[in-house]
Amino acid sequence: MDLQSAADELGVHYQTAYRWVRTGKLPARLVAGRYVVDRADVAALSSQRSQPKAPTPPTPRRMARSAERAHGALVDGDEPSVRQLVRGLVDEGASVIEVIQQVLVPPLVRIGADWHAGRLTIWVEHRASAIVERLLGELSPNPRGRRRGRVMVAAVSGDHHSLPTSMAAVALRDDNWSVEHLGANMPPDELVRFCVEHDVDVAVLSSTNPDTADLAAETAARIRDAGTPVVLGQPGKTLDDLVVLVRGATTDPSVTPGVRPPV
Repeated sequence: MDLQSAADELGVHYQTAYRWVRTGKLPARLVAGRYVVDRADVAALSSQRSQPKAPTPPTPRRMARSAERAHGALVDGDEPSVRQLVRGLVDEGASVIEVIQQVLVPPLVRIGADWHAGRLTIWVEHRASAIVERLLGELSPNPRGRRRGRVMVAAVSGDHHSLPTSMAAVALRDDNWSVEHLGANMPPDELVRFCVEHDVDVAVLSSTNPDTADLAAETAARIRDAGTPVVLGQPGKTLDDLVVLVRGATTDPSVTPGVRPPV
């Protein structure tokens, strides 16, 4: 068929079909000064164009703008807007870890700093954290296929920050681990007992309270001595680091310098 007929069948302008010929996307040959194409090639291109395509992940600039929008919504307590924003990014191809680290964590850090500086009241900070906690529950994936192993995630007695443990749990589920999320303020004896009785492959201890850092380190040592590798929280690490360390802990049972989700 001639190129105009091919363009009509493909549902595009003639110039689009001509550009495809010039780039080799649509094979064609010149006959008496006019391009002609094989019907089979047109059908193949039409079938290819009708196949669903994976969405293009949001750009870093888009993620940064989204973080700014999330900050305003969290300060205002506008949970539906934050939910819509986060869900849209995930649907467009952003990973759960990317959304947490690039869109949710920066506003929480900023809100926490403003509270400490007296620019925001405590209820603004608590409300924002509660909103994110609920969103994490909705984002928590349930990957198919064989799990890498079983991970326990918790924080020791005196560390009441549950949000970092929730972020760690979501990130590890996204990496196809079976996660036992015990939350914050857990007695060390119970953590040791849980790991032994539930055949845990790796224990992750979040550590966000400097006053409980020694207790967290002691608990990590006890869990390790009982036979379970441990990843212990440290400031300045990310959820990407956490995933790498937990994978590595299954081959290196020593106490691994670990990760605190950056909030």
